[in-house]
Formats: sequence, structure tokens, C-alpha cells
Amino acid sequence: MPIPKTRAELTSSVISTFQKLNCELDGAGVTAGSLACVDDWTVKDLLAVRVWWTENVIDWIEAGQRGEVPLTPAEGYRWKETPRLNADIVKKSRRESYRSLRKRLERGYERVMRTIDKLDDRELLGVGVYEWAGRYPLSRWLSINTARQYTTARTYVRRALRERQD
Repeated sequence: MPIPKTRAELTSSVISTFQKLNCELDGAGVTAGSLACVDDWTVKDLLAVRVWWTENVIDWIEAGQRGEVPLTPAEGYRWKETPRLNADIVKKSRRESYRSLRKRLERGYERVMRTIDKLDDRELLGVGVYEWAGRYPLSRWLSINTARQYTTARTYVRRALRERQD
């Protein structure tokens, strides 16, 4: 999946991939959360990680708008430690219900769409606008942490559903 170069491409990509993932999850039913999925995770665990990244990319953008430089990816983690971060996200989400994660996924998506709409083209597509974003435009950060995450999640969910049927 190429990185969107325009607001329209980003918007279309996020909407399309979210709708496909959401449709897959709707069709899977409430028991899908307990299905084995990937890396010893259940579908619920996978969702917890995807929700975390969606919420946090927006938090980073909002911090940048306030003139802050957020710790990315998270306090106590370096980028090369994202597998450890993801594992810790799964551990922290153990008590959260699948239904709650589905609601957070929906709210996160809505928040992403509002953020894309509010950002001007310089903020969304320009490089160097926020220190934390380094040499990449926010559109890249948004795409990687939403559309790409939704696409891979859908792939894993579909695989889990096929294996359930076998």
C-alpha cells in the first residue's frame, strides 16, 4: 500500500480500509475476539494493538499542535522495541472487553477523520512541521498508523475466521 500523497488519497485510504476491517469484524460476531490470530494473540489482542496506535498517532499530532514534542512511540520504548511495546499493550488490555475495544476502534477512526479534516495542507502534507515527525509528513504517520494497520488487521482476522471454519 503506497503512502498517500494527497489529502484525498489519505482520506479515501483510511475510510476504505477501516470500513473493510469493520465489516469483517461485524460479520465475525462477538465471539471473534477470542479466536487465535497472530503471534499468540487473539483477535481481541490484535485489536488492542491497532487501537493503541490509532489513538496515539492522534495524541502525537495534538501534542505537536500544542508545541510539545511527545515521546514516540511511547515513554520507555524506542522504535526498534515496538514488538515489546505491542506485547505490553496486549498485557494492559487483558481486562478490557472485545466490545469496548470495538467501540474504541470506532472512536479512534472518527478522531482520525476529524483530525485529517482539521489539519491544513501544510500540516498534513508538509515535512518538518512538527519536530517529533522528523522528515516525514503527518499524512505518512497517519497512513502507517491507521490504514496500514487496518489492512493488516483485516488480513489476520480473515485468516483466523478461515481457520475457525476448517
